[in-house]
Amino acid sequence: MPLASCLLPFAYSLLPAPFLRINTMTNQQSQQQQFIEYITDQIFSINTTETQKLCFQLRFTPENWEQKNVDIARQMKEELGGFNEPSIGTTIGEVLDKLKNHFEEEMAKHGINLDNRPPGRPADQGQSPWRIAYGWLWEHKFPYWQMDCLWQTLIKKAASPSHWLGFTPNSNRIVVPKSKKHEVVVGVSYHMHVELDCDQEHLLLLHRGIYNNGVVTNYVLCPSQAFAPVNRLKDKKMLMPQSGAMCEEITFDTVGQEEFLAIVLEDSLDLPWLTPNEEEPAPIWNPERLKELWTRLAEDSNNWQAFYRSFEVVKASA
Repeated sequence: MPLASCLLPFAYSLLPAPFLRINTMTNQQSQQQQFIEYITDQIFSINTTETQKLCFQLRFTPENWEQKNVDIARQMKEELGGFNEPSIGTTIGEVLDKLKNHFEEEMAKHGINLDNRPPGRPADQGQSPWRIAYGWLWEHKFPYWQMDCLWQTLIKKAASPSHWLGFTPNSNRIVVPKSKKHEVVVGVSYHMHVELDCDQEHLLLLHRGIYNNGVVTNYVLCPSQAFAPVNRLKDKKMLMPQSGAMCEEITFDTVGQEEFLAIVLEDSLDLPWLTPNEEEPAPIWNPERLKELWTRLAEDSNNWQAFYRSFEVVKASA
């Protein structure tokens, strides 16, 4: 969250993409096209030429992976009604500069540095700068964009009554300001209360933290060895951390936003990463795991409900 000290925090520095509507999450080609459009909006300003935009969209789409740059130049000439084909290398270089300027920090985390582009044509086409940037976009950026779309889709399906999730301070060591709606305070020890009046009784509780320092964390809180080894909603209520959990309290240590998504099912999901264990006390939900969860939920869409609530994390008052 980052949470209590008993957890090993995991984070990736990827700010969430705006929600993009996806009619079906199995339509890979549609998702790829929406991703291209999203990146286009990110890296090109309103003053950018249509030539650069089109070059990016043609050169970096998976459909054109096998095509040579001269083939891309011909397509551009046809679509634009005119293009100086020998200048395709220069135009691709301009596009790479746009990518670098916008995503330089993210690329650096994966060892990508487009400033080290060698002049001329590389002997190994696999080391071509546009291929390196292409690989980063589709192997690293795209899966997390997909994950955010899935997360937003689940939120859209969720009910959001204010009473289903709350936090109670359990320490007098820190002065806690008067409670405000949807707020928790840095450094305060809390217990989490879940109360869900629904027919299903097996809880899956996912958490996402978005912090002001650019860090994002994704945890499974229930079922988890850290907070809630037992996912059964007894009397439709649950208190976390549970007795027998590795953590004894929940503490927020970074200003930002905390999101909580509860999925309540008739039966527990038999996914290995949802089996509480001490080796991964608070499982991380990543692109692969969230897609696996979505697939299972889609198979039985009538037997689960979703609930969502978010909290602002603020500093304690003086």
